[in-house]
Amino acid sequence: MIVAAALPLVVRHGTAVTTSMVARAAGVPAAAVFTAFPEKAALLEACAAAALGADEAVAAIRAIDLAQPLETRLTSAAAHLRGYATRVLLLAGPAQDGDGHIRHDEELAALRGALTALFEPERELLRMPPEHLARVFQSLVLSGTRSGSAESLPAGDLAALLLWGALAPP
Repeated sequence: MIVAAALPLVVRHGTAVTTSMVARAAGVPAAAVFTAFPEKAALLEACAAAALGADEAVAAIRAIDLAQPLETRLTSAAAHLRGYATRVLLLAGPAQDGDGHIRHDEELAALRGALTALFEPERELLRMPPEHLARVFQSLVLSGTRSGSAESLPAGDLAALLLWGALAPP
């Protein structure tokens, strides 16, 4: 509850966020914040770890109705993928586990698995395996995230480009 209340504050204020701001947002006494997180650094680390988690985006992508046309499914998935990537870029740097590995790779793999499932109903119609297309689509969507959402291509355009290519039918 404290981390959920702190996330938007950390995005807005960065490391200048105070424990009293977090306590007010969470609706708890400041002492509760200090009990859960003895140092502000621990709170900021918990916020970064929460931001890196892709569970919400994976669940949203898995909830996309497979009866919808593939282009519609991919357009929805792109919006969820971009939302995740934007949150990660705003809040979390490259968080590492105890062995020094980037945890973010595991989250991207989970997202790729959810994207792969969106391609499965059309497996027989595809020129490439769903796993490969999921990787390509993920790369397309995420490539525009770093440059800023104002410059990103619309999700529907990315889905159409992947499915139908750049050339008009002859």
